[in-house]
Amino acid sequence: MAFSQELNNGYTAAASFEFDVAKADQGASFNASDAVISLTNADSGIHYGDTKHGAENAWSAVGSMDNDDFRVADGEMVTRADMTFGGAKIGISLGDDTNYTVTAASGTTPAVKGTEKDYISLGITGTAGSFSYALAHQNANTAWLDGDDNSAKSQQATTGVRVSTTLGGATVALGYAKNDDGGSTGIEVSYPMGALTTTASYVQEGAASAENKWDVKVAYAEGALGVTVATDESQDWNVDVSYDMGNGMNLFVGADDGGKDTYAGVSYDLGGGASLLASYANDNDNDDTDDEVGAKDYKEGMTFQLSFAF
Repeated sequence: MAFSQELNNGYTAAASFEFDVAKADQGASFNASDAVISLTNADSGIHYGDTKHGAENAWSAVGSMDNDDFRVADGEMVTRADMTFGGAKIGISLGDDTNYTVTAASGTTPAVKGTEKDYISLGITGTAGSFSYALAHQNANTAWLDGDDNSAKSQQATTGVRVSTTLGGATVALGYAKNDDGGSTGIEVSYPMGALTTTASYVQEGAASAENKWDVKVAYAEGALGVTVATDESQDWNVDVSYDMGNGMNLFVGADDGGKDTYAGVSYDLGGGASLLASYANDNDNDDTDDEVGAKDYKEGMTFQLSFAF
């Protein structure tokens, strides 16, 4: 559920959260999750809860980089401040995670929780002439792996730089990201041709044992139909299809991870700020962050969701 209210001083106060049903019988229990509160205006804002870190909010990878594992907020409490300065949007965040996982390396969880390092993260985005840029950095975090969907790489100090521009109708992006494992240098070109948009990327990895990567994606959008087909050097293909059925109803189907993951979903605009979602997703190899399957990031299994905007 989401709530927002415009205030007299130009700020907007907002809050959102999810209700999770623990049991599907008469003894059903509910708990709230993914809660976020915010106070924002056109140039600045404060966000608290399960919201994006500063680097995560600013960064967009150039191709399939190995070394841009910026920490993803998932089940942890994050405080992020956004501001605009000299045409650049700056986001600084502080995160704390108390959900730990016992690992083979550590053998145990911390004796005193809360003594780990906080997750300090910085993201800057803006434009300079015909160029758009993004800078992102995070500090080295706690030595303890958490129980969410971040890996050991996301605990490392990481820095990324991205620049993009338009040349002859094509969008060209260059990027570099570096952590303790090495650097990733990527180039990506996206070119629209009528209803088709083709995107290709190549990433050179700095580590001696790392494999360089390429990706190709073709997207078609015409009328009510949208189709995206993508593949990479490992033949890890995916197909995503959307169709506007009219009267506020949209259908989404697809297959990801080389066909291992499949999904189907229907969304329906009920009017008055209300919407209904029904979806089914099969995360066969359980390799998606938080069971986020397909282009719509559906959760694994059957999901019914009723949303309201006030």
